[in-house]
Amino acid sequence: MNPKTRILRRTFLKGSALAGAALLLAACAPKAEPTKEPAAPTAAPTKAEDAQPAAKEPVTLELWTFVNTHARWFRSMAEDYVAEKNPDFVLNVSEIAYSDMHDKTQIALQAGGVGAPDLVDLEQGRFGGFLRGGDPGLIDLTDWLKQGGYWDKLVATRQALYSYQGKTYGVEHALCPVVLYYRADLFEGAGIDVTKLTTWDEWIPAVKQLVKDDVVVHNFPPHEVLLRQAGGDYFDADGNVTLDHQLSIDTMQWILDLRDRHGIGRQDPGGDSWWAAVKEGKFLAVVGADWYAGFFKDNCPELAGKWKAMPIPAFTAGGLRTSCHGGTGNCIVKYSKHVEEAWNYLQYSMLSVEGNVRRFELTSLFPPFIPAMEDPRLHKADEYFSGQDLGALFAELGPSSPAQYQSPYRSELNSEVGVLWQDIYDGNTAPAEAFRQVSETIRKTMSEEA
Repeated sequence: MNPKTRILRRTFLKGSALAGAALLLAACAPKAEPTKEPAAPTAAPTKAEDAQPAAKEPVTLELWTFVNTHARWFRSMAEDYVAEKNPDFVLNVSEIAYSDMHDKTQIALQAGGVGAPDLVDLEQGRFGGFLRGGDPGLIDLTDWLKQGGYWDKLVATRQALYSYQGKTYGVEHALCPVVLYYRADLFEGAGIDVTKLTTWDEWIPAVKQLVKDDVVVHNFPPHEVLLRQAGGDYFDADGNVTLDHQLSIDTMQWILDLRDRHGIGRQDPGGDSWWAAVKEGKFLAVVGADWYAGFFKDNCPELAGKWKAMPIPAFTAGGLRTSCHGGTGNCIVKYSKHVEEAWNYLQYSMLSVEGNVRRFELTSLFPPFIPAMEDPRLHKADEYFSGQDLGALFAELGPSSPAQYQSPYRSELNSEVGVLWQDIYDGNTAPAEAFRQVSETIRKTMSEEA
């Protein structure tokens, strides 16, 4: 879910290679039989001699994730699960690079589960690609969530990212409300009162005084984030492509204007160079989701006490002051030999107050699990963010986060447009033309597969 991750076209075009690899694996190994539901509990013994506890077979689950902070949290929860629930439980957590992990998972599922993990984190931008062809190779959790009493305890707009045609295949990690992180020491030192800057039209002229030499206020915010704040998205609720609509084009031009018209922003260098620039004070404000707070702590620990967060300025007076960005769902692979134990662990970690609070403490991901939202541990003063109660800010903005629509073609659209971002930033391709090209390509694919 790292906003710096751009899925290039060549990644998506691995599709045919994925299919070929899947066929090869399937030919070389027996196909695992999918487990549709957890095994029914065994009947209680009726004879005294039958009541002796049988030796329990250790259960080892493989879990794949692409996020370091998720891996840290999963391992922590597994330690407690062993102590509290099943001493014969082992969870092997593999942290795999974003594209590699999703590609490997897709290959394994297309091969009937050969080499697949038991549990897997799927990022919402790639999840749609698993829906192509009908069967995603994942357990439908809908009935289990309802029967377990979890359905109404999860934020519906977040769960929608992992739902399709009435089936839900994952549980979301984070609420993902977007805020504006800013260098409070420098803003306050310059006498800038951010509480009075409620719109972008107020914000832009007020922060220009902080620009000097190679120091700017903003990197380019993610287009999709500001587009959703403005009321649009790449797809609409009916699955139609809307990337090339005028609102989307205007939003992209607004982002470029931070550099070309207002002189307060520029493209960031990405990767380690980005964090080096943040440490050096070259960028002073970042539009980012709740999970981005954890990235600051991991990558710039020396800046503790210098940052704060606030609602994003609105495009119009009284307008929306947040958006949503990213999301990752934890899913159970239907070919797992231990689906029941995987579901038990998913409940323990993803669907409990303690698990959601622990995740916030370790990763800054504000929970989409409603019973955990008011837990006082989510509202402690955060010393990294100048003693601010980040949890209160996320809880305030989260309910107004805009809808984010899923599509089987979302991954392909992201890949297509990803190839063109640099040309757009460099002025070699106009936003309208770039978005038209991508939209026509996706519409053609959708038509051919209809």
